[in-house]
Amino acid sequence: MIQVISAWMIQVKSATLREVASPLAYQSFCPVGAALNVVGERWALLIVRDLFLGPRRYSELLTGLGGIGTDILAARLRTLQEHGIVRQVGKGRAQRYELTDSGEELRPVLAALGRWGADRVRLPADPSQIPPRVPLTSLLVGATALPRQANGGYQVRVEDEEVRIDVAGGHVHPAPDSEPDTTIELTRSGLRALILGATPSEIEQAGDLSIEGDRRRAHALLKAVTGPPRLAGLRRQLEAGV
Repeated sequence: MIQVISAWMIQVKSATLREVASPLAYQSFCPVGAALNVVGERWALLIVRDLFLGPRRYSELLTGLGGIGTDILAARLRTLQEHGIVRQVGKGRAQRYELTDSGEELRPVLAALGRWGADRVRLPADPSQIPPRVPLTSLLVGATALPRQANGGYQVRVEDEEVRIDVAGGHVHPAPDSEPDTTIELTRSGLRALILGATPSEIEQAGDLSIEGDRRRAHALLKAVTGPPRLAGLRRQLEAGV
């Protein structure tokens, strides 16, 4: 009897481990469950978020996703590649990860999650450690109904972080291989001020924004992107740390 019970317990434990390890945890006939089978694991959607503004090296993803282990990152990237959401481009030191068309289709999903999560934002103990790419992505990818006056190509820089984008049809699109004619450069303080709702003119006057190229077009873009209202309540913390 003891041997039978022991064998049964081993079978149960093995089945449980297989279920936990398997990415196909939701077996119900439901499209939401099917989607979560692919992107529902921890970190998966944050990896997608970090790729919305263009390709990233493995090391850039590891740094930008503070707290993720290299083994977890490798596993999530492998899963996302297997499901056709992410692909590798380039070779050697030039190798990067980028979103496929299927991955790009998650843009409105992430934008909606960002709006839903805005009221639940909590600052880390040291706000200055927030990677610039995180708020930059939230501002640019979350922006909708951008005015026609903002249409065009841009290079946006915050310290060492640089992205190239194209604004068209009211939305921001990644354009990593483009040659933009307008460059927007913000300091950390300038990015913070933009998140808190300051105008481009105010940020320029403070010396935290410089524009090369079409200044009017850049102002139209910056006026249309801002952080969620909840961040106004975190103004003191942000001003002290970011």
